[in-house]
Amino acid sequence: MKILAFDTSNQPLTVSLAQDNQVIRVFSTNEARNHSIQLLPAIQQTIAEQGWTLSTIDRIIVAQGPGSFTGLRIGVTVAKVLADTIKCELIGVSSLAILAEQQTFDGLTIPLFNARNDNVFTGVYAMGNNVLPDAHRPVKSLFDWLASRPEPLLFIGDTDVFGTAIVEHFASRAQILSPTESLPDGQGIVSLGNRTLPAKRVADFNPNYLRRTQAELNWLAAHPNEDKPENYVFEV
Repeated sequence: MKILAFDTSNQPLTVSLAQDNQVIRVFSTNEARNHSIQLLPAIQQTIAEQGWTLSTIDRIIVAQGPGSFTGLRIGVTVAKVLADTIKCELIGVSSLAILAEQQTFDGLTIPLFNARNDNVFTGVYAMGNNVLPDAHRPVKSLFDWLASRPEPLLFIGDTDVFGTAIVEHFASRAQILSPTESLPDGQGIVSLGNRTLPAKRVADFNPNYLRRTQAELNWLAAHPNEDKPENYVFEV
């Protein structure tokens, strides 16, 4: 099975090609550039270098969220268009789980994405199992939950933002990987995607933001006592 996988959920951009579960080519950049400009050329370049064509792809795996709203929209939109065009499987996986999948750690692995205002996108993983579901939550509530657990801790992702607080709360109990050490390697998304069922309908596949966009919040503020996303979409 020929697999195309890509992650645009945050600043890093990763495009992988795999044969079954073996990654055979990876394009990766951590430059702060526009994924809307980078993604398609990166896919085309990577596929061409491998001597494949888009029509030979059997499965597309994409980071479905959480992460940058813009990055997720770009990645998911490209994945949907390609999957629909070449009639291949489409699989979405957690952006947080991708980072956790890359680690072999005898304890709890905690991927962090900075959500600002002392909030994070995070989940907690133990050897591939999601023991605290991915969510948008205050850093304090995450730390309180971790304080109730006895396991050693490994923090990955946007640790430059939260490193001082992690050390203050957990001292030597916690190991911390830098953002560079946490970068997606291309294998995590493929391994995770190969254990995930494909979307039943490509048209119904959407980003998993884990919180409302600012546009939705503004709309809800202008429509008191109404919380119907379908109305927001219709009006916009």
